[in-house]
Amino acid sequence: MNPKKSPSYDVVEPFDTNNDSLAGLTPWECFSLGVEWEIFRQQLESAKPFTTLCLSNNARRLVGLAERHHRLVEDRPTLSPGWTEIWVGGYVA
Repeated sequence: MNPKKSPSYDVVEPFDTNNDSLAGLTPWECFSLGVEWEIFRQQLESAKPFTTLCLSNNARRLVGLAERHHRLVEDRPTLSPGWTEIWVGGYVA
């Protein structure tokens, strides 16, 4: 391996995490956020509009993912603490 080059982890897309965004979370919570991210990514590939609930601390990442896929997206608060509803529509030009 070239010591100047970062290792390749075959990551499909960036997770939009920064140095603090996962601070204070347990490994289990981080795993849950990753699983939720992958399920959402697969739904985006269907090209169909959909609505889903997500953990509130993952909403910003999922909205960013939908925007990178050029989809209309809106996040909305719910009556349940810790959860956010995300609506994804069609493609934007």
